[in-house]
Amino acid sequence: MYNEFLQEVIQLNFLPLCIILFLIVFLCFNDSFEHRLTVLFIPPLVMILMLVIVDNLDYYLLNIRYPGLLHVATAVVGYNLRIFIMLSLIFVALRNSKTLIYKRILLVLAVVNMGFTILAFFTKLVFWYGENGEINRGPLAYTTHITFLVYALFLVFYSVWIMMYGRKNEGIIIIMTVVLTFAGTLVENIYQLRGILVGVIAMNIIFYYLYIHIEHYKVDVLTGALNRGSFLADTGNLTPEDNIYVISVDLNDLKKVNDTMGHLTGDEAIKSVAIGIRKALDSYLGRCKIYRVGGDEFVVICRGITKSDIEKIMSSFENRSESAKYSFSAGWAHWGNGETFDTVYERADKAMYEKKQSFHLKHEQR
Repeated sequence: MYNEFLQEVIQLNFLPLCIILFLIVFLCFNDSFEHRLTVLFIPPLVMILMLVIVDNLDYYLLNIRYPGLLHVATAVVGYNLRIFIMLSLIFVALRNSKTLIYKRILLVLAVVNMGFTILAFFTKLVFWYGENGEINRGPLAYTTHITFLVYALFLVFYSVWIMMYGRKNEGIIIIMTVVLTFAGTLVENIYQLRGILVGVIAMNIIFYYLYIHIEHYKVDVLTGALNRGSFLADTGNLTPEDNIYVISVDLNDLKKVNDTMGHLTGDEAIKSVAIGIRKALDSYLGRCKIYRVGGDEFVVICRGITKSDIEKIMSSFENRSESAKYSFSAGWAHWGNGETFDTVYERADKAMYEKKQSFHLKHEQR
């Protein structure tokens, strides 16, 4: 009997523990490069390890039909760990959000759910174990499930929202995480299996981390724009049929800024241009991507917008450039049939340099 139980425990936990061990090693390797990203994934990683321990203890107590407080404690901790792991993944998804109200509301829900589950120590409102170790459910037995459902719905709506604003792939990853977690929960409950959900959660964590890790290296560290590697990869998949507008943007007088005020100020000027571009494209971020392709050179590629849209964008660029501490010049071109991307990019670049010449002439006349 003991050997059968041990064999089943090893079978249930071997794969999740291998996944967790792999992620621990990966986090250690990358901490010096991506410390902020590592810090985000430490809480769910610690909690999934705790969940493995608690679930196995709960399984053991269930097998020996132990009805005491220790069994109640393992169940309470297990319920809450599942909720807080889900919450920690939501915090990862919200890592770039400056709005704290959503995080606070979701955290309050987790704390309230914890309060309900703790009632199991004193009442039969949530659950209790009979003399033979069988579980009995009270009227508040499904508060954890309801909290989990609220979190899942939030993630689905958030995923749809970020997909509309240019983070399509991450939105799909998050939705898959929710779907797979639901599937793991259903399989465990319908077939009375153990270890399925823990394995699914561990897999979700590692794939989400690897996705964000890959995305991290597609972004320019200084400006937050996509880097030149991303530019080359993305433009290789575009065609004129995609209705592409290309905007070339360049900071004015960067050499003068570097020579007179230093390269740190030059970096500040480059960052300010990226911020200006992003604000000008605020209404079009789902259809326009920003790339930093050189020192102070940016390219914006817009798909599926109209000529009226591009005129509004260019007008916004001009207004922001005139009011900014560090000005920039921009030119655009539409990708016509029979052209290569290099040709349309060259035309946009030429239009940008014409604007830059006008800028210099205007300042020389002052």
